Formats: sequence, structure tokens, C-alpha cells
Amino acid sequence: MTHLQFPLRSAFIALPLEGAVKQRFYALQEELKPFEDFLRFQHPDSPHLTLYYWPTVLKIEYDAMIPQVAKIAERTSPFTLQINGVDTFGKAGDERVLFLTVAFSPELATLKKLCPWPNPPDQPFHPHITVARISHSQKFAVHRKQVMKVFNGFGESFSAEGIRLYAEVEGRKQTPLHTFAFGV
Repeated sequence: MTHLQFPLRSAFIALPLEGAVKQRFYALQEELKPFEDFLRFQHPDSPHLTLYYWPTVLKIEYDAMIPQVAKIAERTSPFTLQINGVDTFGKAGDERVLFLTVAFSPELATLKKLCPWPNPPDQPFHPHITVARISHSQKFAVHRKQVMKVFNGFGESFSAEGIRLYAEVEGRKQTPLHTFAFGV
């Protein structure tokens, strides 16, 4: 494993996309390549649904977090989630993120409740899978219909099998650090 330097930056726990749905995610991004002058793509090796994000994590916090996440994973059984569409974050005409929407799931709600870290009041939990960040909202507005057309008929389910901890390590964002398999 890579040597960790504290404080960690941009750390988060997430449900990683694996297997066929990860390949489908990559294929979506490939179809969106004609729009890369205003879309900055999520790294195709690490598509995920974020459960909780920390801007920075001190060593003492990290040492406490690892057993907490392991315990959460032990108490959770694998479950299936449904991706059911696409949407954006940001005001109309000033969109900033293009993401896949994830249908409500009692299992996901229960998993989120097991996490002892509250979301900031101004950032409620909104389960989604980021496809790209929109770097030029005016260009996106011009091409919005063409971009959204790529997602027509897209509906995938994926199995959540565990929680993965990611952080920025040695300048590489979203570096996987630990994976905690769900209990049975």
C-alpha cells in the first residue's frame, strides 16, 4: 500500500461500481467524448456512490474511522441498487455536475443511518454516481439535449458488495485505500 501522509485530503467512503456496470459506466463516458471540451470525466477506474466525504482527515480520525467502517460493513448484507436516469446539480443554465440517479432503497437508507457522521445541513445525502463535472455551463446548455440523449434507455442495477475508502494520495485523487466487504 502507498505511504499515507496526514492529514489526508478529499477522503470519502463509497459503494464502488464493479464488473459489468463499471464497464457500462466506461462505455457511457466513451459516448460522451465528443463533449469533453466542457465535460471533465469522473475517473473511469473508480466510479462510485459516495456515502460520506471528509475534506481532510487527521491520523487520529483515520485510526478511529477504519474500525468504524469495518463494523458498518460487517452489519450490512449485500444489496442491489437501481440506476434509473441522469440529472445535473446546479441551477438551470449553471449546471456543474452530470450524474446518474439512484433509486431509493431501504437497504441504502439503513446503511447511511449506520454511518455515525452527519451530513452538513446544507448538503443532504443525495445518492448519485458522478459521470462528469461540467466545466463550461453555457456550452453544456447548448448541447444539453445531445448529452442527455446518450443516456436514453439507460437503466442498470448493480450489486453493492462492500464499502471502499478513498483519498487523495501523492496527488492522485480517489485512490482506493481499503475495501470492507459486507457481511453475509
